[in-house]
This record gives sequence, C-alpha cells and structure tokens, in this order.
Amino acid sequence: MLTLSPVWHGRLRAARQIQNFLLQTLVIHPALLFFLLFLLSAHSPEGAGQWLLKEAEALVRDAPAGQVWGCVSQATPVETWPSVPDTSRDKAAPVSSDIRPAPPAVMCVKAVVSRDAWVAQTNDTLLFLYKAGVVLSVISSLVVRHFRRRVNGENV
Repeated sequence: MLTLSPVWHGRLRAARQIQNFLLQTLVIHPALLFFLLFLLSAHSPEGAGQWLLKEAEALVRDAPAGQVWGCVSQATPVETWPSVPDTSRDKAAPVSSDIRPAPPAVMCVKAVVSRDAWVAQTNDTLLFLYKAGVVLSVISSLVVRHFRRRVNGENV
C-alpha cells in the first residue's frame, strides 16, 4: 500500500474539498433549485404539465410562421418634465397645465415576436436563474462552512 506524506495528503484533501464545493455549487444546488421551482409550479390545481402545455400552445397559436406570441413592454422613455417656476415658500406654486395624469400601469402587451428573439430572451432568463442559484449556493455554502468550523472549534 502506498503511503502519502502528510503534505500530499493535505493537498489531496484540499483538492477533494474544492471538487466537492464546485460540484455542489455549479451542478447540484442549481438543479435542486430548478426542481423545487418545478414542484412549486406543480402545486397548482391543473399541475405543471398542464400549465406547460397551455403556455406552449398560447405561444404558437395563430402566430405567423417563424414567430411566437410574446410579451412586449409598453414602457416609453421618460419625456422631458415641465419646468417648475422658481417660487418662494410663502407663495402658492402655480399648477402647470402641462402636467398629465400617469398612464395606467401595463406590464406588457401581447404582440408577435421573432422566434429567435423569444428563444434568446428565454435563454437569458434561464441563465440568470442559474447564476442566481449559483450565487445563493456559494453564499449558503460559505455560511454553513463558517458555522461548522465554529462548532468544531477551528479557527474562524
């Protein structure tokens, strides 16, 4: 049997810990996050499979070839604000006739979107969720490691 020096034993143990940390951070924890999100969506009365089919059908029904129905934001850039006259605190400020009430809040409008643009947007959303899962995994792993070291009495 081959015996390793304590130096190499420590290096191999550190390499195994790094490998385990990377595997948990980049693969296992984000996969669990997506699985839990899928389970939460399956908790609805119709189930996740029914919801998935309904959304897929809504994307392509009556859409032109090569396009899908997507959500297009109606947000417009902020226009220039009306100028406010310089008044003192003693005088009442005149109300400008340029002030209009805010438009109703509309999150998105159903419109035809290029299939490739929709795929790119969905991929970006999934990548963002994956990165958020990785960051959450790193933070939780570091917190758990800190508390384990504190319980074991190691230097913190």
